[in-house]
Amino acid sequence: MSVVPSENGTSLLEVLVALLLIAMGALSVAPMFISAAKANASGADISSLTSIATARMESFRATAFHDLVAGGSLTSNLAGYSDTVPGVVLRWVIVDGGGPSDTKTIRLIATVVTQLAGRPKSVELTTLRAK
Repeated sequence: MSVVPSENGTSLLEVLVALLLIAMGALSVAPMFISAAKANASGADISSLTSIATARMESFRATAFHDLVAGGSLTSNLAGYSDTVPGVVLRWVIVDGGGPSDTKTIRLIATVVTQLAGRPKSVELTTLRAK
């Protein structure tokens, strides 16, 4: 009489092949997680910049018109026309409107000093202020 081997269960070779396929699938998906983490960090930088710049613009809107003195620079820190918030540099320019001086243009640039990921980021906001 011949004995027929039982086919119950899986062999060690089948388990190793299955583990290899699972590992290859996991390794192929890993770069997407890294890319998503970088995109989230970059979004956090931009969101933080926009929030800080908007708050500063709101303070300009709350300032009396005659207290907004023309001047400033968007490329260097000038006293009275720049500020540093943790991790962010703010610079602004106030320009008197042409013709009748009942308008002022305010341009503000917020730049990340310590960024979480990616290239340097900045946000520029411009507003027109009237008497």
